Amino acid sequence: MNSIIQEHIYGAYKFLRNVSDEDSSDQEELEKETNHAIASIEDDKNKTTTLQTFWNIFNANQGVAILAMPYVVKNGGYMTLLSIIAIAFISNFTNRILVQCLYEYSPSDQTPFRVRNSYVEIGEAFSPKIGRHLVNAAQIFEQISYCTLLLILCGSILASTFPFVSLYQSHWTALGAMLLLPNIFLKSLSEVSWVSFLTVMIGEIIYLTVTMYGIMHRERWSFATMPDFKLKTFGAAVGIIVVSYSSQPYMPAIEGSMKKPQKFNNVMSITYIAVTFVKVAFGVIGYLTFTINTDQVITNNLPDGGLHVCINLLVLLLAATSYTIPVYTVFDILENMDFPFCKIDNPTDAEDKISYAQALAARLCIVSLTLFIGVLVPHFGLYMALVGSFTGMCLAFIFPAIFHMKICYERLQWYDFVIDISVALFGIVGAIIGCHFSVLALIAEYQKHEL
Repeated sequence: MNSIIQEHIYGAYKFLRNVSDEDSSDQEELEKETNHAIASIEDDKNKTTTLQTFWNIFNANQGVAILAMPYVVKNGGYMTLLSIIAIAFISNFTNRILVQCLYEYSPSDQTPFRVRNSYVEIGEAFSPKIGRHLVNAAQIFEQISYCTLLLILCGSILASTFPFVSLYQSHWTALGAMLLLPNIFLKSLSEVSWVSFLTVMIGEIIYLTVTMYGIMHRERWSFATMPDFKLKTFGAAVGIIVVSYSSQPYMPAIEGSMKKPQKFNNVMSITYIAVTFVKVAFGVIGYLTFTINTDQVITNNLPDGGLHVCINLLVLLLAATSYTIPVYTVFDILENMDFPFCKIDNPTDAEDKISYAQALAARLCIVSLTLFIGVLVPHFGLYMALVGSFTGMCLAFIFPAIFHMKICYERLQWYDFVIDISVALFGIVGAIIGCHFSVLALIAEYQKHEL
């Protein structure tokens, strides 16, 4: 279809050139316009539709964190369900204001035009000296932590799937890291472009399978078993919820890829309703099915047998494919900062080979760091809670609110400042409370295993 349109444009151009015998400058101008039209068609071809944008936002707010949603419900009951809805609402808002920071407005007619393309550039607009570094540091910490979570998930799944093998979870985690070592050779994500699609498909199969298992055993359900509210467990649960909604770094790219960016807010609101429904439903079904025995990774609760093994192997594959993008993101961020040692090029001489070896060593250190933390903190849900309470609160709530107040200062009303300040305070208080109770929960886990 695209080639047909191009042919029509070029045909019109040739016709006009033949019937018009104007000077050559007119013909050159017409040719430029034609080339511009064709280029515009090509650019439009690469833009995403409304449905594709819905899918992108939906997947950005899913990930492996949903496997811990039943555990979230176990830690706070009905209050966590309200928290999922509330945090979804606030996250939707911060995505909107973050995208607003991408634009400036024409003084004459207030027409918006995009002057920034990423979260990092928004941070730089907030503070040229520290803004970029602040965002980069938070993203590096979060991505490394996410990689660590995936290794913990690998270890937990392998230990649960093969209990007859006399290995500790730490050993299984180390084995998972060995399987993921080829990631250090990545030159670009184009080499593994299929990974994202595979990850999404595997994730959907897992979620649907666990949900169907719960529905088939709905005779176990009793809402009377819903746990009472406890602040010390609730604080950690909120951190997990925040991780599941920490999609803000992806929104500038998603909005920029749309054919109709003016529909971004509406599409995002619809998507957030859908993804929140999925999280609430999955959390409730999972908890009601397994109640007090609900594991930090819900698939570990499936009864021993073929289903348990198959689903856990899919979770293992999900963790492995999910590892690639965050670890490469860390490599890429460091490469674009003042740390070129992460850059991988084909070596052509002795000096290049030394640089290549240094880059591999640096990348190996990063993967080893995720392994070290994963072995040190082998608790999927609790470590996720800590990450969400720290960098999740910063990237999802605190940074967007304060960046918005500074960058969009001239366009805001007094109530906009009230809302932004409230969101920032929510993030700060949530970070303090979440980190506090997450650390206490981790300490309690270690003490329990020592007894």
